[in-house]
Amino acid sequence: MKVYLDTSVINIYLFGKYSELETERVPSVDRLFKLINEEKINALLSLYSIQEIYIFCKKIFSADDAGHISRISLSVLFRNKFELSGLLTREERLLHRAKFNMDDLPDQPHAISAFINKCSAIITYDRHFQKIAAIIPVYTPEQIVNSC
Repeated sequence: MKVYLDTSVINIYLFGKYSELETERVPSVDRLFKLINEEKINALLSLYSIQEIYIFCKKIFSADDAGHISRISLSVLFRNKFELSGLLTREERLLHRAKFNMDDLPDQPHAISAFINKCSAIITYDRHFQKIAAIIPVYTPEQIVNSC
């Protein structure tokens, strides 16, 4: 099974251990990455997530630290086994944007990337992805880990 990892899951993997609000999600996300690294699940993430990780760091950390923490976080992320997809072309966005009419437009490229890369599901904590679940199934890490 090939799944698309949304940034909401990746941020838990990278930063969840340091947040009191997210600690209950960390074990499931860690198990998900274990399954990915054991190649029981094929994971795809996009350059959109890389940009969003940097934006997250800019919001959370000081301007002086954001770039450095982003680089360290990405080095941790890139120790895992996953496929990386690039940015969408203008044509891909135009062709698929009506199909993926989402309430949160910055997540539309994630959905389109998952679709054109033939992912079986999107793994996310963002509930607004449920709007496209008829096109691509949407699961939380807990749902995927418990089904494997």
